[in-house]
Amino acid sequence: MGIKSMWSTNALSLALLIGANLAASFAGEALWMLIGIAALLLMLYFCFRQGMGIGHGACGISGTIESARNAGEKVYAQLDGKYLSQAWSRRNALKGLLLSALIPYAAGGVYIILNLLWHAGVIPELPVIIARVAAWLLSLPFWPIIMHWHADFVTVTPAIAAMLLISPFVLPTATALGYLQGPRLWARTEDAMKQGRRRAKARARVGKKLAPRQQKPEI
Repeated sequence: MGIKSMWSTNALSLALLIGANLAASFAGEALWMLIGIAALLLMLYFCFRQGMGIGHGACGISGTIESARNAGEKVYAQLDGKYLSQAWSRRNALKGLLLSALIPYAAGGVYIILNLLWHAGVIPELPVIIARVAAWLLSLPFWPIIMHWHADFVTVTPAIAAMLLISPFVLPTATALGYLQGPRLWARTEDAMKQGRRRAKARARVGKKLAPRQQKPEI
């Protein structure tokens, strides 16, 4: 319910989008743009909802930790560090965002640097081609947004450079924003549970009042 869950959600979302765009790329540019942008929007919503679930679960862990702390040092000491690290915190949201963006961001940054060195005649083209394939693949879900204005991925224009350096944070940001909704969702859950207990007590009291009285046998 912490950083690992957010990373898994973002990695799965990126992989699904890459697969969807690879399949849509055979349908022609116009259809690819339509499918790619629609898939990206749906995946952003999916990441946000998954982040909400992760944040809600993390708040539950925080509640358990607080109860253990109130129960005494002996009970609290039974919780291991791994469990404690899954408690809800804004720091975990930021860590999950940065960790999820690390590999795509590094791939894009390396490609930009190698491309500049290649154009300057410092390095051969082979490392650039390898870096280009990796960067293109990891940024593929965002290619439909700018592909209408770019015929290829070879020339690193400002728009392509911006896409390579910004796109790694898009899906993780949606997940992190969902995660930050955790306290609000947990408060709503707690309120619903309290109302449920009050209704149950009220029904029990009404049941007692309406229960038929047993007549005492006449002597």
